[in-house]
Amino acid sequence: MIPIGIDLGTTFSAVATLSQSGKPVIVKNSEGESTMPSVIFFPPQGAPVVGAEAKAYQAAGEVEVASFFKTNMGDAAFFVEFHGTRYSAIDLSAILLRKLKSDAEENLGQKIEAAVITVPAYFNNMQREATIEAAKQAGLKVLRIVNEPTAAAIAYGLNTMAGLERTMMIYDLGGGTFDVSLVRVSGGNITVLATDGDHRLGGKNWDDRVAQFLGDQFKAEHGQDPFEDKESFNDLMVRCEKAKRELSAMESTKVSIIHGGEKGTYLLSRATFSEITRDLLEQTEKLSADVLKTQSSLTWQNLDGILLVGGSTRMPMVAEFVEAMTGKPPVRGINVDEAVALGAALQAALDIQAEDGFTLEGIRADSGEVFELPVQAIGVQDVIGHSLGMVAENADRSKYINSFIIKKNTTIPCNCPKAHTLRVGSRGGELEVYMLQGENDVPLECTILGKYVFSGVEATQTKQAVIDVAYAYNRNGVVEVSATQRETGKTLPLRIEPLPEDMSWLALKPSDVQVTKKINVDVAFFVDTSGSMSGDPMKEAKKALQKFVDTIDLSHFRVAIGMVADWCSAENFTAHKRTIDRAIDNVVVGGAGGGNSAEPFSYARKMFDKSDGAKFIVVLTDGVWSCQYEAEMQAKKCKDDDIEIIAIGFGGADHNFLKKIATCDENALLTDLSKLVDSFSKIAQVMSEGQSAGLDMPSDSGNNVKPKRGFFGRR
Repeated sequence: MIPIGIDLGTTFSAVATLSQSGKPVIVKNSEGESTMPSVIFFPPQGAPVVGAEAKAYQAAGEVEVASFFKTNMGDAAFFVEFHGTRYSAIDLSAILLRKLKSDAEENLGQKIEAAVITVPAYFNNMQREATIEAAKQAGLKVLRIVNEPTAAAIAYGLNTMAGLERTMMIYDLGGGTFDVSLVRVSGGNITVLATDGDHRLGGKNWDDRVAQFLGDQFKAEHGQDPFEDKESFNDLMVRCEKAKRELSAMESTKVSIIHGGEKGTYLLSRATFSEITRDLLEQTEKLSADVLKTQSSLTWQNLDGILLVGGSTRMPMVAEFVEAMTGKPPVRGINVDEAVALGAALQAALDIQAEDGFTLEGIRADSGEVFELPVQAIGVQDVIGHSLGMVAENADRSKYINSFIIKKNTTIPCNCPKAHTLRVGSRGGELEVYMLQGENDVPLECTILGKYVFSGVEATQTKQAVIDVAYAYNRNGVVEVSATQRETGKTLPLRIEPLPEDMSWLALKPSDVQVTKKINVDVAFFVDTSGSMSGDPMKEAKKALQKFVDTIDLSHFRVAIGMVADWCSAENFTAHKRTIDRAIDNVVVGGAGGGNSAEPFSYARKMFDKSDGAKFIVVLTDGVWSCQYEAEMQAKKCKDDDIEIIAIGFGGADHNFLKKIATCDENALLTDLSKLVDSFSKIAQVMSEGQSAGLDMPSDSGNNVKPKRGFFGRR
């Protein structure tokens, strides 16, 4: 397999490989150039045009052009539309990669199957996964994702003298992104100490600032805004980018703007250019200083040098900034446009050698025999640019916080195990985790990666399962999460669910959120319809049922209304208000016979067969049942199935019997007829607060048996 490194850049991209002597070299494209503009033109007919020709179309005023799409990688909401077809940032990157792959195959005369692809060090998980997906669409296997400053350090590291240790800053200012990394280079060993950056700060920001400055002058002179017309805007942006490049070699240049039949020509000096973009350079200065502060032993003065990478570092103001900070000029010795691709090619060679059975030291894994490798072995230790955390509650439940798991600037790959205790019913359960990426304690100020759900958790005797979750960053800086149930030793299936559109609940108190979170509660009511319920008892019972239904939010509940006397009958669970109201109307004395020989629990257990949420049986009776023993046995089976039973009695009901069938003593209520409606109202309020789904029940542990608090003991 031929080693290929690809610098998938915002403004320009490049491909590199290794020569037969093991030296990294740029693979020129079909135009004979070392770099290719990351620009795509979509003609009305035929395939997209990529590279220099597409940029020429853009310069000529064509508007069906896509550029700078790298900054939108990982943004699911981003798309552009050309001739009725929508393209995401992944789609556009895949088109660019296919062109890079095709040109390289033509140049090398070999099929390319895999590559190391570089990304900004500050790319988050979504952006890295999007890059891998784009490569997949382009028919490329990703050997590894490498941070751009690290790739540049690899390219630079091979040119250092063996045994000479240096601590360098890699200042990478590209067309659309900025990264800064601290690295320690010792011979062929490269250790990244810290990294930071901004994936929306790059040379284009300097272009935009020039365009705004000159556009304002044109508007003041001619009363027309060149930004209002897409063709004029594209033309202006092309001219401003050209002016920026000219100012790297000249003290001044002229820029012409043509719009609305008017033309204006304006002089732009290097000094003015520096002045109107000073704050952009200061942003890079702050990020660089922040990285330096992570190492207490380092200062600007004792750094061994700052290595400039990225085409935008050709602006003289960058070198001036470096010399002002360190007192010495930036380190030279690599081509700022090619270094990233060259370093990626070296990494690709090492990865291929490892896959072919060689270690980095050149020792064959199966025999231990030493071979001479075609490329010098490099040891690279990189770090991750974003902390990994999860949504959690603080100690007093007053707010949601970012609970950090893996801190920023941790060496990758890395793994951090964490145990979670989960309450499970007889059918097992699921563990849900909202994953975060970012440095802020406030979840909404971080990137929410998704809702990670582990299913298949099996039931345990203690009703609690211990889930060992391994949170990790792999060598690509991509998040990997896996989980094992400690009691069974089984790996749990993982699904990553898309986030709801409204995540504003993360700004509320956790105790308030329970009302808005879906809690999936099924409640089965069984009303005694024996003859003793005639008159006011049945009227009050139906009023109580209606009060419950009117109090709850049926978007979170399903209700079944049943009768018990000589037999049982019940409607199916439903969240339809009219159906429930009709079922309440149909509850009448004698509806299930006039005696008391039946129990509702065996009937109810079958009703809950397909229930996944919290399960409740509420029994209302005014007398003593003739099947008490059978009722107690069947009630116990319900409790074993994690169905909670609330038993409410009045009149001639036996309180001791109510306690035996209820989940616990607190769930056995003996009241009088006048308070029946209030009792059902209380049940509805407590369930609506989410207590039924959110609190763990104390469980038996050895000889230390703790009584269950039950439904009404949770307040």
